[in-house]
Amino acid sequence: MVNDYYILGAGVTGLSLAYELLKKGQRVTIIEKSETVGGLAKSITWQGRQLDLGPHIYHTPDKDIEEYWKAEFPELFYERHHWSKNLKDNKFYDYPVNREFIENLPSEIKNKIKRELENVDPDKVAQARNYYEYIRALAGETLQEMFFIRYPEKLWGMSVRELDANWAPKRIKIRDKSGPFFEGQWSAVGNQGSGTILNNLRDKVLSLGGKLSLNEPIERIALRDSRVATIATSKRNITVSNRDIVINTTSYCTMCNFLGESTQLRYRGVTLVYLAMGTADVLPKGVDFIYIDDPKILFNRVSDQNSFVKDPESNSTILCFEITYSHADAIDKMDSADLIERVKAQFLSLNLVNEEKLILDAKVIKLPEVYPMFFLGYENELAKTRAKIDSIENLYTLGSLAEYAYADLQVLFSKSIDLAEILTDPTFKINKIDKAKPRLDFNKRVKLGDQWVGDGEPVYIISEIGLNHNGNLNLAKKLIDKSVEAGASAVKLQSYKSHLRVAIEGKTSRYVEKVLNTQETDYEMFKKNELSIAQTQELFEYAKEKGMTLFSAPFDLESVDELEALGVDCYKIASFDLVNLRLIEKVALTGKPIILSTGMATLADVEDALTTVAYTGNRQVLLLHCTSSYPCPPASMNIRAIDTLKQAFNHLPVGLSDHVVGDVVSLAAVSRGANIIEKHFTLDKQMEGPDHVLSLEPLEMKNMISNIRLIEEALGDGIKQPAGDEISTMIRFRKTMYSSVDIHPGQLINKEHIVYKGPAYGLYAKYEDLVIGCKAQKFVPADTPITWDVIRP
Repeated sequence: MVNDYYILGAGVTGLSLAYELLKKGQRVTIIEKSETVGGLAKSITWQGRQLDLGPHIYHTPDKDIEEYWKAEFPELFYERHHWSKNLKDNKFYDYPVNREFIENLPSEIKNKIKRELENVDPDKVAQARNYYEYIRALAGETLQEMFFIRYPEKLWGMSVRELDANWAPKRIKIRDKSGPFFEGQWSAVGNQGSGTILNNLRDKVLSLGGKLSLNEPIERIALRDSRVATIATSKRNITVSNRDIVINTTSYCTMCNFLGESTQLRYRGVTLVYLAMGTADVLPKGVDFIYIDDPKILFNRVSDQNSFVKDPESNSTILCFEITYSHADAIDKMDSADLIERVKAQFLSLNLVNEEKLILDAKVIKLPEVYPMFFLGYENELAKTRAKIDSIENLYTLGSLAEYAYADLQVLFSKSIDLAEILTDPTFKINKIDKAKPRLDFNKRVKLGDQWVGDGEPVYIISEIGLNHNGNLNLAKKLIDKSVEAGASAVKLQSYKSHLRVAIEGKTSRYVEKVLNTQETDYEMFKKNELSIAQTQELFEYAKEKGMTLFSAPFDLESVDELEALGVDCYKIASFDLVNLRLIEKVALTGKPIILSTGMATLADVEDALTTVAYTGNRQVLLLHCTSSYPCPPASMNIRAIDTLKQAFNHLPVGLSDHVVGDVVSLAAVSRGANIIEKHFTLDKQMEGPDHVLSLEPLEMKNMISNIRLIEEALGDGIKQPAGDEISTMIRFRKTMYSSVDIHPGQLINKEHIVYKGPAYGLYAKYEDLVIGCKAQKFVPADTPITWDVIRP
């Protein structure tokens, strides 16, 4: 099935997912607040060249992703490795940290580090409660002090003792030897920066018919029945149907803001200060970016943009200085011009260049949400926030910010490929692995006409005319009249086009018509009883005059349109059409109550039909248990299935469509809690036609309805307590204490003094232990009730 997908955000995740969905034939719209695609991995144009928002390297150890990138973006990658260094006190140190580097340290420090590494305790690593304890257990005190306190505190703006240990695994390793940052992995950059890939991905999306709406900030997302119903942007309100799917790639904070929810999750922003340099020789040869942990220096990482394109400039470059910040802190509030001047001065203090005049220009870009903050206890807040978002049935969450994860490009592409597969592969639908599948949570009471139907409400009784009018309008009107007299709640017709209901030359018809040539075919029978739209309209108007609710069971899509034009109050889906999901969907989309008959069905069949209704957002559903045999033997009715349907589908209204001769089964169903009874109705069982024999005649219908009302009264409220009209009987016949002999004042009462008889003016037998052994307070003649005043003053 082709769905409409709305992707919030045109970053790496949004574009790659859109592309994969479009390749699978889906319809995709991407909504992006900025004027360009790419998100945090985009490139911008400055100083006549492409500029990455930080260093974005396409790297992966996974051969599948490597081959995917090469196949999808041929000739667009430039394969190379990147090297980094730590800059501390004007000295460069290997990063990542490795044992080869440790061997070149002064002996005293080297030996201390080696002893600490040899004494690593796996138990302490496993039991670490925060980042500080984890690194101390993994790397030892010396390496921790050198590299793993000042830098993470600068990056995150918090003590390493407040940083969760989950940040460290797989990110902090002690390598054996010096090497490039992503050693052992395929590694490349876009020919002209990361934007090379992202812009090509954008073009692929557009070429496949994807819609990309830029410069369209989302303002609000409205829900209905735990599903996204409206995406309100600065330009429009987008109506999201129940079959549409929304994928959020924005942050949890942003999404909560869209929904009007709150969260304590936080993201660390990055301010990028770019300096255009009049020389290409700035960082040490072979070094692409450096890390700086000095807290007096604003920036924590410096990268050389010549390192992230295929053809670097020979006499110039652009340096990117990354400064992490939190909302409303000093960096966030700092004026751009002041920030540039401070960065320039601090850069010059590092002695990487000697002349200020080599700095030709500067630019500032702020990225407010880059790093999810792994503060202690974030897991609980993440679980609560995720539960709010994940409870939205047609909303999926994907991406680094959206999943509160620090994920690189290979992960984002991989997850996009996987999600596209999950959303479109029929296997997942067949296995019912489908988050967007709506919950079967329907109304427990439904209004049909002017009457509520459900537990605690009067049983709704449908007089099923069906085909019993024999195609005659006057006979149909008489059936309506008699239904009113009998006290029915509603009258039901069947609406169909004969050529759409059965095949004219179906196998059964060929057998009957061409072989036996003695009976009318199914088509002929239906055609004879078919009502025109004009006749149906006349019956609707007639029923309205009589104050009777009239509705119908359509058997084809054309009949639904005709009934809608007549203003029908509700619809019935016959058992034969429970698997006709197209018809069910069309009826459900009217928003009117829909009664589903379940003859011949399993619970799985019913669930499929209800799921189809739920996708439309219609919550007004009633079920009828039914056995599709005409007439049906009582032994086949299995009315306990009414209980099963109620329990299986959260106590929505359930009733019985009864094809048994007589009314006994219907009455039994009412006693088991049926909310609806549908019974075929005729003026005379001897009339010609398929359903007359199993129908009730007017007096029978009237008697059944009368008996149903008696049963409703008799069912009561289920509380076991005396009825009001039992009180006189209780007093008259219940046995209580009487004196068997004269009992004198001061005499001790014993068992022989007591006998039990009516009327109930004495004490109950359960108080006998309290009476025996007490002194009589007054004279009690024989055969007198023993009351409390006999034993108490």
